Amino acid sequence: MLAIIGAGPGGYTAALAAAQRGVDTTLIEKRDVGGTCLNRGCIPTKALLSSSHLFEKIKKSESFGIYAENITADIAKIHERKNNVVNTLRSSLESLIKKRKIRLIKAEGKIINPNKILAGNEEITCDSIIIATGSSPLKLWNDPSVIDSDEALTLNEIPKTMLIVGAGAVGLEFANFFNAMGCKTTLAETQDRILPSADKDITDTLTRELKKKGVIIKTKTQIVSVKDGEAIFSNGTASRYDKILSAAGRTFNNTDIGLQNLNVSLSKGRIKTNLSMETSEKGVYAIGDAADGFPLLAHVASAQAIVAVKNILGEKTEFKGDAIPSCIFSYPETASVGIAEGEGLQAIKIPFRSLGRSHTEGEIAGLVKIVYKDNIVKGVHIIGERASDLIIEGAAAVSEGMSVKTLAQIIHAHPTYAEIYQEAYHAIEGIPIHG
Repeated sequence: MLAIIGAGPGGYTAALAAAQRGVDTTLIEKRDVGGTCLNRGCIPTKALLSSSHLFEKIKKSESFGIYAENITADIAKIHERKNNVVNTLRSSLESLIKKRKIRLIKAEGKIINPNKILAGNEEITCDSIIIATGSSPLKLWNDPSVIDSDEALTLNEIPKTMLIVGAGAVGLEFANFFNAMGCKTTLAETQDRILPSADKDITDTLTRELKKKGVIIKTKTQIVSVKDGEAIFSNGTASRYDKILSAAGRTFNNTDIGLQNLNVSLSKGRIKTNLSMETSEKGVYAIGDAADGFPLLAHVASAQAIVAVKNILGEKTEFKGDAIPSCIFSYPETASVGIAEGEGLQAIKIPFRSLGRSHTEGEIAGLVKIVYKDNIVKGVHIIGERASDLIIEGAAAVSEGMSVKTLAQIIHAHPTYAEIYQEAYHAIEGIPIHG
């Protein structure tokens, strides 16, 4: 019998995959099925961003020959739609869990030993354990003005001013939403640029587009303290905000789950595993945010879940983490996979404005950057409309070590955003069609 602690993207994927293979499976979750991603992360934030993106589109509809007057946003209706999306998906997931005959226990799980878990008041005996407990937002200051990402999802009024601390994925997505809703939004980042882990061409373009929309960006900036909505900055200045969103870090939900009863090692709160996702305690696996060494992404957790289940069933396999796509649903979107420029590498950039489709939709901001070596694609970095969908071709190319010559022979439909790849491949070969 397999017991899984945590029913987020990692935990529920592991449960569904195991049950599908005939494994008696128990899934333990103290909150809602779907975890952070479905209930307090990926899905609700994208629902909000879909509303704000549409709002921004409508505001410039006149350029498309469509006239609309007195455009307003109803935050209550936006939240209602967001909640309906979340509830629909959660209900579908719960039905699937029930259909697969997975036992779901709504309780806190605590490991007693490698073969026993206390779920609420019930002891569960099992052959294997998967720890998929995820992570939670880290609130940096204890002040009434300070909120975390969970609380930002439920604000029933749009604040007039907001400081967002941390210009990573969470900070950037909320900056886009609140700015579009009319909030005077400031982004503060300790590094020298927003989204510091991304390719510089991407962050430079995103910085430009955010500033065009009125987002105030403060880089190389630390917040020394916060009191009653007033933030004291490291340069000695101070500003007051209606809300201050703490978006700089997460804490891992691995405390109080009985790890002291196992032979496992931790690194900054995350559990060390091998590439089979097994910990140093035989038969105990960790996946997703709970596991050390990989990005905090829902699709990473899901992929690791399947790897763990296969190994539990004796099918030796390892998690392949060298081509993990990362997406940020800002406006415009950003996405990347593989490596950025470096020694021995070459790169080529193709602007979105070279595409017919970009002009027809009025979305000409952005670019695709392909990093390659010896004509083998090593990395793809995108900013622009539908970047989160476009990155999949890049992920396939990087994952399979595909050559530019092979990729250039693929016929890309016209007019689409995807044909920007074809233009890039031809440019790398020295025969750009439109260059």
